[in-house]
Order: sequence, then C-alpha cells, then structure tokens
Amino acid sequence: MSRFSTILFDLDDTLFDFSACWEQGMQQTIATHALTAGMDAAGLLSALRRHGDDLWIDVIAKKYDFTKYRQLRMQRAMADFNRIIEAGDVDDFQRAYQAACLDAVQPDPSVQQIVAQLAEQHKLGIVTNGPVDMAFIKLERLGLSSYFPQDRVIISELLGYHKPDPRIYATARERLEAASGEVLFVGDTWEADVAGAIDAGFSAIWLNPKGKTATTDHKPLAVIERLDQLPSYLSFM
Repeated sequence: MSRFSTILFDLDDTLFDFSACWEQGMQQTIATHALTAGMDAAGLLSALRRHGDDLWIDVIAKKYDFTKYRQLRMQRAMADFNRIIEAGDVDDFQRAYQAACLDAVQPDPSVQQIVAQLAEQHKLGIVTNGPVDMAFIKLERLGLSSYFPQDRVIISELLGYHKPDPRIYATARERLEAASGEVLFVGDTWEADVAGAIDAGFSAIWLNPKGKTATTDHKPLAVIERLDQLPSYLSFM
C-alpha cells in the first residue's frame, strides 16, 4: 500500500496531451479565421509558440493576466508578419481557437482507468498553471470531473499566483487536508511540478516522455515516460 494519502496532478501535458490539442486548435483557427486565413500557418504557429514562451515568464511574475497574455502573444506574432491588430480582434480569434482546442480534448480510457484505480486509496487533486475558463471543461471532456471535485482543483488564475510559488502548494495541502509528507505530486514540468513541489515538502514523480534534462539538483522519487507506469511505482512506496 502506498505511503501517500494524497496525489496531486498537473493537468496539461500530464493527464492529457494539451500540446497536441493546442496545436490542432491553433492550426484549425489560423486556417479558418478571417484574421489569419491565407497566412503562413506553420510560420505563425512557430511565432505564437516563441512569443508565448517569452511572455509566460511575465505571467508567472504577475505582470499580465491570461487575457493580456493571449492578446500580446497574438499581437507580437502577427507583428512578425507586419500586421498590426487590435486587442478585440485577438479576443475573437481566441474564442474560435478555444472552441477548436476543446473539441480536440478527448477522453482516454487508459487514463480514466488509472485515475479510478488511484482514487480508491488516495485523495486526488489538481494544481494547474492555467486559466479558469478552460480547466473544468477539459476535465469534463476527459471524463475525469467526478474524480476531481472543484474544490480540489487549484487553478493559478483564481489564486493570483502560479507554480512554483510556494503558496499554491500550501493552498493545495490545506484544501485536501494533508500533511506535506503524505503528498505526492505528479507532473511534466520540472520547475513547477518537481522542484517546486519538493521545496514545498512534497514528494514528486516526473512525467518526462521527451527525455528532458533536469535543471536543478532536486531528486524526484521516479522519472516515468507514461502515466500508466505510475501505479506500479506506487505499489513499491
């Protein structure tokens, strides 16, 4: 039996492949939206990724909220193609992208089975650096809402601070009424889901399907390539 009473998961790229859904949604929207139809789709997608990564640092630093982040990402990407656009145009594009992205979120029976199995012996929660307008819809589309009640889904946008801010882990611990030593954090991002969780007193397992390199000396309990490897590790802990 696992020594952990509580397992916290990251959401995007942990419980499902958000990167693939993001790309599919963006490609569809770029091809069909009046703002971008006829543009170099691959080039614009690359620019959106690049500017999104650059701006994310400022989101973590609380310089921008998610609405401003999305607007600036699109405006700067379009500026690379010598197009100046207004914030309102970005908002309409974002609505179309969001619908297309969420349509790409599909339930995975293997993930549902793993979560159901873990829920038999553990309290489960989610801690995500993401916008509130998509998180609960994603869980519903994934068929996982019943395992993660809303009060156990900790969303950075609602709190006003993001992983690896220690306050977000403290909020999760309080919400799930667990001692730090009883909490296991599972996620794909080293700084947010491994280093930050360990600094908060949790244990961590790194989901690392692409073989990324750790950037600090933190020691996770294990490194796994697929979520279906998680139960077997827990059986030995």
